[in-house]
Amino acid sequence: MNPTLYIAAKQGNTGGGTFLLADDVIRDERNEYQVTPKGNTALYGQSGYLEQSDITFELLCFTNNKNETALHLAAHEGHTDVVRVLLGVVGGESQRNNKETLMRMIDDNGDTALHKAVRTGCLHTVTLLVQGDPEFKFPPNNAGETPLYLAAESGSLSCLS
Repeated sequence: MNPTLYIAAKQGNTGGGTFLLADDVIRDERNEYQVTPKGNTALYGQSGYLEQSDITFELLCFTNNKNETALHLAAHEGHTDVVRVLLGVVGGESQRNNKETLMRMIDDNGDTALHKAVRTGCLHTVTLLVQGDPEFKFPPNNAGETPLYLAAESGSLSCLS
């Protein structure tokens, strides 16, 4: 990943003048997407520039070296604002299948974004994810843990309810 893009994404700098972060998030021929050595895209950063970027469904579904999407990473970090923006990209009724696909993607451990959100105990993120796909019966991960089990095990009554 271009070092300028990496630093800007970490800081949430959308740029100004001659530098616009959104210009660096898009595809280029040499490096399908700009990624870090761990395979993360710039979507793991701050929500401010995400709102200004032209995010495609393919970029939302892009996975890093652990098969984690930007939604997985945002949920893991408890970044509710980023989760909200990412789900908003596929939020319309015409995008329902895309939203379900994104929310149901699993990483190498079999975790969905909801598994990761429950582990952080961030109620707002958990609520967004449950409301985003209320029909989904979140299955157990590779360790046999469902999001409901994780909430109960951690004693997080707010996430459990």
